[in-house]
Amino acid sequence: MDMIKLAEEIREGRRLLRGEDVSYFKTCGLEELRNGADLLRRHFSGDTVDLCTIISGKNGNCGENCRFCAQSAHNHTGCEVYDLLDLDRIYAEAKGHEDEGVDRFAIVISGHNPSDSDFEKLIEIYEELRKRLHIALCASLGFLSSEQFKRLYDAGVRSYHNNIETSRGYFNR
Repeated sequence: MDMIKLAEEIREGRRLLRGEDVSYFKTCGLEELRNGADLLRRHFSGDTVDLCTIISGKNGNCGENCRFCAQSAHNHTGCEVYDLLDLDRIYAEAKGHEDEGVDRFAIVISGHNPSDSDFEKLIEIYEELRKRLHIALCASLGFLSSEQFKRLYDAGVRSYHNNIETSRGYFNR
């Protein structure tokens, strides 16, 4: 498979299909692969980077048992543990990133989902950030209800990151 030809086809709208044999990615030359990828990067992204920074708004002591995660209470990693940071600390971090030219800022918390009281505090924090800053707001707060997503949107959050680090077939485990 010619990587440049494939990249041009993708640029024109072709989509790789589930189940399609893509073994040619493993066997083509690295330079050929890089050139095809660069063609796609230039077309879809240009020479810009959308930079999102995060603050760990609540850290450690997570009740989930993800074997790989340093924040799980089931793992004894010695990571720093703290409750939800206050507005002043989060604002200072977001303002510093905005001043450095960062595009987006996310609050990330440990755990399956925020407690009701933490979620209310987060809404207040996001509303303040939206009023006081121009940086785009993102979140990674675990599993939320539709109503919570709507409230985050109303508070100014426009992107949501999730950390589901497994295949769909493993979700039920």
